Amino acid sequence: MKLRTLAPIGLLLVAATAHADTVVYDLDAQNAKEIANAIQATLNAQCGFEGASPKCRAELLSTGQLLVEAPAASQSQIAAVLKAITARNASPAPRVTLQYWVIYGEPGKPDAADASLKPLSAVLQQLERAHGELGFFVQDTVSITMQSGAAGSSHGGSLNVDQSLRASGENLDLFARLQFAPRPLLADLNVNLNVNVTIKRGEFVVLGERTAVEIGHDGPGKAELDVRQKPGMLFFVVHWPQGQ
Repeated sequence: MKLRTLAPIGLLLVAATAHADTVVYDLDAQNAKEIANAIQATLNAQCGFEGASPKCRAELLSTGQLLVEAPAASQSQIAAVLKAITARNASPAPRVTLQYWVIYGEPGKPDAADASLKPLSAVLQQLERAHGELGFFVQDTVSITMQSGAAGSSHGGSLNVDQSLRASGENLDLFARLQFAPRPLLADLNVNLNVNVTIKRGEFVVLGERTAVEIGHDGPGKAELDVRQKPGMLFFVVHWPQGQ
């Protein structure tokens, strides 16, 4: 289901001072989660978040139904929008896999003998054209698979990712928060990156880069504090594979 299908909700819902009504709606199981997220986002914009008056919320129940607490004027518009969505008989929201990498490039060094660098060869060539000859080392990589229209995350390693995305044909709208903190923590190397980008299927995108003077290495894929190393670069890359 495409986002533009639900966009009119924002125009139809009205802020009201009346008390909130509670209504349960039946949803098509194929897109229930995506619809619930879109309704909740619109209610947040129109009525405010938790604690506002009147209280507005949308909750997807284990039965696959949508419980909505909102003013009566909003409820009638929600019912009309859900009816229009049902009439479209939309196909299930696609599942999307994204692969993230944190790559370190060190001047004047050969690339590490690391198989995980092979899919990135075209990206690495472009980076060398921009920054000169570099030896590349993968610091961490994360893969996340989730349904379009939802939010997901991967935490626990040196690279933590929170993302929300929506796929439409060959394009993917991505909002992602990346945090890279090597373990053990390196001095002054705790990178936070927020990005909002459109990706085409099969494309590699460099989301950000920064100078990293603290990183050195004592072997392929390893990193440690070594201020004697020449300044290198950290690169954050994401890929939407073909067929995913």
